[in-house]
Order: sequence, then C-alpha cells, then structure tokens
Amino acid sequence: MAKEMDGWQMPGATVAPRLGLPAMVKLFSVVLITLSALSLLFIGHIASRKADDIAAEKQILLLENVLRDRQSLLARDQLGLARWDRSVKYITLKFHASYVIEEFVSSLWYDFGHERSFLIGPGGRVLMSAWQDKVDLTARDLKPGDDLKAIADLALTRHHAHRTTIKGGFGQHPVPASEVHAIAAFGFAEVDGEVMLATAMAIVPDDGEVALPEGDPVILVSARPIDADLVADLNSQLEYENLQFNRNGDGMLMVKSADGQTLGSFDFALFKPGADIWTITVPAVVLLCGLMFAASFVLGRYIGRLSERLEESEKRNRELAHRDALSGLANRLCFDKALNEAAERLAHAPFAVIACDLDRFKAVNDLHGHSAGDEVIRVVAERLQETVGESGLVGRVGGDEFVILVHAFRDRPRLSMLAQSIIASVSRPITLSTGPEVDVGISLGLAMAPENGAAARPIMAIADRALYASKQGGRGRAFFAEDLVLEDGARAKAATRGDAA
Repeated sequence: MAKEMDGWQMPGATVAPRLGLPAMVKLFSVVLITLSALSLLFIGHIASRKADDIAAEKQILLLENVLRDRQSLLARDQLGLARWDRSVKYITLKFHASYVIEEFVSSLWYDFGHERSFLIGPGGRVLMSAWQDKVDLTARDLKPGDDLKAIADLALTRHHAHRTTIKGGFGQHPVPASEVHAIAAFGFAEVDGEVMLATAMAIVPDDGEVALPEGDPVILVSARPIDADLVADLNSQLEYENLQFNRNGDGMLMVKSADGQTLGSFDFALFKPGADIWTITVPAVVLLCGLMFAASFVLGRYIGRLSERLEESEKRNRELAHRDALSGLANRLCFDKALNEAAERLAHAPFAVIACDLDRFKAVNDLHGHSAGDEVIRVVAERLQETVGESGLVGRVGGDEFVILVHAFRDRPRLSMLAQSIIASVSRPITLSTGPEVDVGISLGLAMAPENGAAARPIMAIADRALYASKQGGRGRAFFAEDLVLEDGARAKAATRGDAA
C-alpha cells in the first residue's frame, strides 16, 4: 500500500515540469536583454530631455542677448545728441523749439531711425514727444505707473550715480560708448497701444562749456516698436523658426515693463536635438534585443555618440553666445572676458588694445542700403582677421566699431606696422554683390598695457580716447594713447602763446 501511495496523484492534477538550466539561461538572457533595453530607453529619454532643455535655455538666452544688443545700439545712437553742450544749452537751460525740431528730432529720425522720441523734464513732465520727424511740443505730466516714467526714473538714478561737479554746476563722468549701459536705462514700454523697445539717458554736457543746474536733468527716451520689421531684424541673426511677438504673454520669453507688468512675449518653434538622439537610441535598442554581446558593444558606442552630440550642441550654443552673428568675430561678451583675463595676466604677459572705427561707413548705408552695409562689415571682418592672424583677438562691439586685443607683442614699432597693415587692408575697394564698388577707411586708437592702464576698463577707455583723437586728426590713421599727453601739452602751449599774444 505504501508503494502505491508513493506513485499516487490527485485525479486530474498535473505535475509542473522542472525548469532546466538551458531554460533558466534563456530566461535570464531575456530578462537581462529586456532590462538593458529598458535602461537604454530610459537613458535616451533623459538625454533627449536634457538636450532639449539645454537647447531651449540657450535659444532664449540668445534672443535676450540680441534684444539687449538692439537696446545698446539705440543708446549708442542717443549718446551723440544727449551728451552734448549744445543740447544742454537749448533744451535744459533754455528750451528752443527750433533746435529740438530741426536738429535734435531730425537727427534721431533721419540719421538713426528712432521712430518715437520723448524729452521728459523734472517731475515726469513731457516737454516733447515725436513720431518719426513729427514733433508735438504740448507739455503734459506722465501718470504714476506710466512705462515711460519708470524708464526715465531709472535713467535719473543712473545719471545721479555718475554725476560730477564741474565749473558752474554739474556734469557727468565720461563713459566710453562701449559701456553706455552704465548711464542708460533699458526697458520695454507700451506707448499709444504699441509695445516698444526703449532706452533712456540724461542730457548732459560734454566739453564743459555749459553745466547742469541743481536738480534732475532732462531725460531723452527713444523707442522702437516691436513690430514685424523688428522681429525680422532680430531673426536675421537668430534664424529661429516662426519667431513672432504676441500680446498674450504666454510665449517663450516674457516682455515686461520696468514695473514688472507683462506686455507680451516672444514665441518661436524650439529646435529640439532630442529627436536626433531618439533616432540613435531606438536602433540601439533593437540591436540589443537581437544579440546580447553585440548590443552591449553597440550600447557603449551609441551612448558615446549621444554624449558627443550633446557636447557639440552645447559647444555650438556657447560659440553662438560669444560670437557676433553678422561678422563671425568675437562679440562684446567674448572680448570683455578675454580682456579681463589678459589684465589678470598682465604681470607676465603685457598686451595692447586697438579701438577701431570705420570711416565713410554711413555713406555706404545711405547710398546702397543696410544690406550693403552688412556686406561691408563682413568683408572688413575677414580682412581684420586675416591681417591680425594669430597675433590677437578681433571683436565687433557695435555697428561699425571693432576692437583688437594684441597679445603676441606690444612694442610700438610692430604695433605701428600692424596698424598700417590694417589701414591698408581695410581701405582696399570692396565690390558689392550687387555690382557697385565702395571704399571705406578705418581709424585706430592704440593703447599699451601697463603703460596706459593696468585694468580692462581704463585701458579700453584710453584706447577710445586715442581713437577719438585719431578721427579728430583727419581719420584713416593710427593714434597711440601715449601721444595724448604730448598732444594735450602741445595744445596747452599753443593756448599759452595765444594768451600771451
């Protein structure tokens, strides 16, 4: 009976077969391949999301930089009129309507294309408002919370931070055009129902022939509407897909007034490199499921490729953030960083700075249009880069303004040779793609460190002064900063002889 019981089983019951080693290996392989595939899919998902996030951040940052560049250009345009004894005399000290209409507003519109301009006096009182060259001299007070008043108040704060005492009253510490943001207020404002990009700065004396009285100065505000033309201008550098400005304020980059009110937003179709990552990840998963060892090898290769693609994307975005889109040269951010680093290494590696400004460039724009001006900028950039070569870094910091950081040498003889080579190269005729031949010149101001300054800002300021002296002396020449002392002395002696006579 016992033997019978040993072989007995419940009627209808089945005995589970034992799992053999080959089946266990197969099951383990399936589980391992599945886990590996899922891991790779997860890594691809994380990498694609990270790449998309980084790309989005960089694209928004580039748009912010281009907007700030446009505001800086507006402020640099304002500087020639706002920092002028004549403007102080005929606007601040005694308001002359004819000067405001025929010279001031006319120059803002016809020379620089500032579509809207305002003169705001103490207490937020509008002394003049203009649309293009049409001037309204009806005085009115800005209401509290008005966007223009907020920007003007910020410009007042910047002015008082740089105000200085001069003979007969007050003036302003001189600031080079490359640092105009120190005295100018940037912002966005809603004017007559339109959202505008605006800049503001105080009207101050330049040569000290007149002085500001006690109290707040008159503020010049210039504005450009954020319309289809401006969006197209911005996108000529960015080349974003479907870049547009909307008033709904739910886009990629919010546009806010000085008091934080949302005025609208920029929106565009993001470039998403994550999709490219998926095109690499999915084949890798398929290959992994087919063969374990081959999949492991492919996985390593593909992950490496993913990292390289991501690094290339980041590198490309970093380069775009440090490169001038029109000329391909270093932009202000890149040049300032290089200049500061050079100043830190000054004790071991002296250097020189050359400030450059094109001559007769405005005539090219006036006669042939801005596209021709852009073509000239690109040709000049190529010639500067070719002439300077490995001797230094060439940058573009404004419309027709360039800077060069020379680190290979700084002695005057070789700098003079380099300067003459630059002048000769740039002065060669340029044949436009449309056929006409144009020629521009270039004026240079050279400063050597540490003789003319030991820090970035002073050396740049003295180079700007030398450039100004070069243009004052007839343009198309190079002027060394160390000669400023000799020139100032010669002027003083000439003035002394004149007084004695």
